Amino acid sequence: MKKLLYCTMLSALLSVHVQLNAQQSLEEKMEKEYVVKGSIIKGGKEIEGYIMKTGTETLMTSTETVPAPWEFQNDIRFIEKSAFDALAKVKLKDFDKYGADEIEGYKYQGDSLMTFESVKYADMSAVGTGMIAKKMFMQKFSEGKISLYLHYAQPAAMGEVSSMEQTMREGAVGSLVYKVGKEGKLKLVTNLNVKKELADCPKVVERFEKGGYGMESDKEEASGLAKLADQTLSRDAIRLAAIFEYNTICK
Repeated sequence: MKKLLYCTMLSALLSVHVQLNAQQSLEEKMEKEYVVKGSIIKGGKEIEGYIMKTGTETLMTSTETVPAPWEFQNDIRFIEKSAFDALAKVKLKDFDKYGADEIEGYKYQGDSLMTFESVKYADMSAVGTGMIAKKMFMQKFSEGKISLYLHYAQPAAMGEVSSMEQTMREGAVGSLVYKVGKEGKLKLVTNLNVKKELADCPKVVERFEKGGYGMESDKEEASGLAKLADQTLSRDAIRLAAIFEYNTICK
């Protein structure tokens, strides 16, 4: 009996040891090949594999690396899990390159799992080529009757180097965008017309009109209290609160 128990324990320890070594070996290979775990959504099917790391850029005047979240909106390089596991050394040609017009989206396991969806969007917040609607990947962080996404404007490709690098060091500030239904058009949250677009949920509209999500005034002659509230609660925050409640009670 003791011998059987000893053999069972030894077998379990050896199994754990093998698994830990395999995990360590995989992590080392992933680091060496500069990839993270991920998956793509193609033809409605999720395919597991590895995605070449993205989301950072190296400054032109140094080796300093800074976050570049707009990179996630561009093409990705992906290799299926079986192919990655079978190769001793992974080369660039072993990756498949996918754009937003080729797959429905992808999942990227960085410090946390991020989900990106292929969408069509025109950035009307500034004059430039971004105003032309085009397909891109956009991070999705909330889904319901109204889905929420985060969009990052692509930095200027030309300009004074030190100024461009300082902007990159300070970090990009994303813009919240929303879509009503599956076929809705993506728009900035700050432009959401609560009374019109959420009219099918009277409770949310009524609460918004009464300042239940925070006070604001679109009138030029706003009261002192409304002006003070605007400084405390942003237009986006008020609309986000309305969206979250809309998704909760008006399914």
